[in-house]
Amino acid sequence: MQRVKCLAVDVDGTLTDEEGEIPAPVVEALWRLRTKGFHVILASGNSYLALYALGRYLPVTKLVLAENGGVIGYRGGYDILGREEDGLEIRKLVAERLANVLVESWHNRFRFVDMAFHPAPGVSAGEAVAKASGELSPLGLEVVYSGWAIHVHRLGVNKGAGLLEACRRLAIDPSEVVAIGDSGVDKPMLEVAGLGVALANSPPELKEAAALVTKEGYWRGFLEALRTLKEKGFL
Repeated sequence: MQRVKCLAVDVDGTLTDEEGEIPAPVVEALWRLRTKGFHVILASGNSYLALYALGRYLPVTKLVLAENGGVIGYRGGYDILGREEDGLEIRKLVAERLANVLVESWHNRFRFVDMAFHPAPGVSAGEAVAKASGELSPLGLEVVYSGWAIHVHRLGVNKGAGLLEACRRLAIDPSEVVAIGDSGVDKPMLEVAGLGVALANSPPELKEAAALVTKEGYWRGFLEALRTLKEKGFL
């Protein structure tokens, strides 16, 4: 690939520890990347409000990809890349058809196109995804598990599509991007980037899609990835 101009980075499980906190060494690494002129785009399944606030205070590019690529925000404004009515439709469908399978996250009142759920009591994440997919896939909806929540969105809403739009706005070619993640929802992002990195805590399908797999997981894996990229002359 060409020399890197941008890193698209997942947050939970990638920049965080197992408890969901971002350690100080990660903030320091992000600061060094910014001072060297690299764009760092936060790409998360979280809501736009949560991700905007995080991006506002971290030393990263003030463009974020929220709701698994369904919402892109830049310097305070945001655009919905899916259909704004999808959120309400998904919540209604789940309540009517999958009330005994999925429990709605309180975050959904702040989301637009990618709705978040948790397995109902007594239902495993795998069972919940399988049952929800069987019910919703014929309707053109995708059900994916991020390791933190079960996400439901319309087909075509994903981090890969969001990353392509982010590159367009920043005048960056996707081949100049390194994408780093740790879950299945990161796979489309790794596939469109010039180089994809999966952390050690990633599922097999993400590791198979990655050009580089770290030995360590979570935030330590992120720092390891930066060291490896530097050694290879990309950073």
